[in-house]
Amino acid sequence: MKLRLVTAAALCAFLAIPGGMTTGRSAQAAGDTTPYGHSTEAEEVDRFVRALRTIRGQYVEPLTDRELVDIAIKAMAGRDRYSAYLDDGEFRQLQASNDGAFAGLGIRYEAHGTRVRIAETVPESPAEAAGLRSGDVILAVDQQPVGGAELATVKQMLSGPEGAAVSLTVLRAGTPDPFEVSVVRGKLRIPSVRLAAVGTVGYIRITRFDRQTATGVSTAIRSLRERIGPDIGGFIIDVRDNPGGLVQASVRVADSFLDKGTILTARGPGRGADKTYTATPGDETDGLPLVVLVNAKSASAAEILTGALKDHRRATVIGTTTFGKGIIQSVIPFDSGALKLTTARYYTPSGQSIHQIGIQPDEAIAEPAAEEGQSAPPPNGIPNAANDQAFARALSILRSR
Repeated sequence: MKLRLVTAAALCAFLAIPGGMTTGRSAQAAGDTTPYGHSTEAEEVDRFVRALRTIRGQYVEPLTDRELVDIAIKAMAGRDRYSAYLDDGEFRQLQASNDGAFAGLGIRYEAHGTRVRIAETVPESPAEAAGLRSGDVILAVDQQPVGGAELATVKQMLSGPEGAAVSLTVLRAGTPDPFEVSVVRGKLRIPSVRLAAVGTVGYIRITRFDRQTATGVSTAIRSLRERIGPDIGGFIIDVRDNPGGLVQASVRVADSFLDKGTILTARGPGRGADKTYTATPGDETDGLPLVVLVNAKSASAAEILTGALKDHRRATVIGTTTFGKGIIQSVIPFDSGALKLTTARYYTPSGQSIHQIGIQPDEAIAEPAAEEGQSAPPPNGIPNAANDQAFARALSILRSR
């Protein structure tokens, strides 16, 4: 009986993933025995089951069938840095993030040499309540040093359930010795869109693309047009340091500024992966001039928006070459957890793939060096035109028009 269960688990691990990730890619992926190279699918499944039995029976530490299958699924899923098998907790966290809600501390942090520095504390967040400040350097999380660690590792160390406490060892400028700060993780809802009127120019910063972003951008457009009035000269769309998010959100935001034409073309092997997204009639700005600010951390969904506006000559793009993430991940729920899997490549309206290339700005302007305790661009408020040349140039273009 146990042998049958193990075989069934192995078959699920090997066969269910291709069908799930592509929603029925083809008869071959659906389970026939058409040869893959020099062996049939059935032969490869048999090889997998034999390896599972051998490892379970002879590995020095005891392993359950569930542990072995989980290991196999994670290995198969991790084909690139963006694909992964998510457990239940990670899946729930991803869903909350896509909704614009988080369980966390309320800090944004960045690499500062070999250290991790707090770039921003969210107003009314657990971090602010605990006394953390922009510019604080995190030396350790729960007594585990973070110096030299990848930011992804630091994120994992800081993540945890709502209501759970985490201890940070912090070094602050002007304070001779490190000190401990205990922060209780709480529910955060951080808007992805921020706005400001700069004279006759509307400034809209998009920090990520979640389910609230498109509505937030539409609201910002209306608010700024009402606030500035008929003399409005245009909009600056700032997606610097924006890591991306939901494809649909970026498409909807691009549609806000376009009246017609292709926004994005996606191509992949699975059923339904090939898609073309087009703009619907109606530009919410009525054709007002646009400038998009980008940098090397503008990625994924931020590049979808930038590419669409640039290719349609709807906006002038200013800054530095973008990150270059031209692939799309699909989230495929399982009975337990989910697969986040790369399922398609995307192309800008001109047919270009920007993957590992990025988008070249129309005007290349280097970023200002961040001052101690600050980031560029600043997470809150308005950039300083005195030391932010890209922002100053955007203002100049829109004011001249």
